Amino acid sequence: MKFEDAARLVDAVPAPHIPASRGRVLYEHIRKHRPDSLLELGTARGGSAIFIAAALEANGFGHLTSVDSSRWNWRNPTPREVIDGSGLAHRITLDKRFSTYTWFLKTQLESCLDDRRAVQPGYDFVFLDGAKYWSTDGLAVVLIEKLLRPGGWLLLDDLDWTYDKNTDQERHYEIEVAKLSEQERTEPHLRAVFDLLIQPNEAFDEFMIEDDWWGWARKSPDAGRPANGKAVQPRTVTTRTSAQPLRARIPAPLRRQLARVRRLPGTLSSH
Repeated sequence: MKFEDAARLVDAVPAPHIPASRGRVLYEHIRKHRPDSLLELGTARGGSAIFIAAALEANGFGHLTSVDSSRWNWRNPTPREVIDGSGLAHRITLDKRFSTYTWFLKTQLESCLDDRRAVQPGYDFVFLDGAKYWSTDGLAVVLIEKLLRPGGWLLLDDLDWTYDKNTDQERHYEIEVAKLSEQERTEPHLRAVFDLLIQPNEAFDEFMIEDDWWGWARKSPDAGRPANGKAVQPRTVTTRTSAQPLRARIPAPLRRQLARVRRLPGTLSSH
């Protein structure tokens, strides 16, 4: 399916879903890297699943598992209605068995253990677009790394999302906003996940930040292989943003782990 056809489908779906500008980046990434087994954590109404599945259809292979909480009941339309009406249902499995996607990830780890109790990863691409909460997504990325194949990509949405700027509701996905500390309300939880849990993880070797909203990390193709005395390859960070340089935002101990920073023009529209 062409991107323009997918964009028309998603445009007809009520929010929340990613805008077409980000949908294009997601679509083109999948067309270029050609992953086979993909995972989305946070379905909402299914907009991003349509962009992903459209790219898989254009590639001619690949399947997406899109996981959402059993606690959320999106209606008018439901994500199932969106997916079934897209003509792409054969590329998507919608999983709403559990209340959290971290429990889904736990079941995946159990199913991927070999006879030596080692995890045999099964995903080439994972899109995390869910809770935006440190306690949930911090655990999620630890589990995702174990399930991500060497050379696969992890993408985080909502990198600089904060409670104080993005919600005026008493609750956000069952989190009572008034009971959060000032730091928890004003600091971006996903930024902390990216800076403190993903970048220092030696399993990842390449990172990219787009417009301070999307954070990409590639699992090294050599992850899990013996070093055999070879020199460790530099770890790179690319930023596509007009904001202050990434290096200025990272604490000194983490800066030392970054080999270089390249800056590219912004590509995503504002959220």
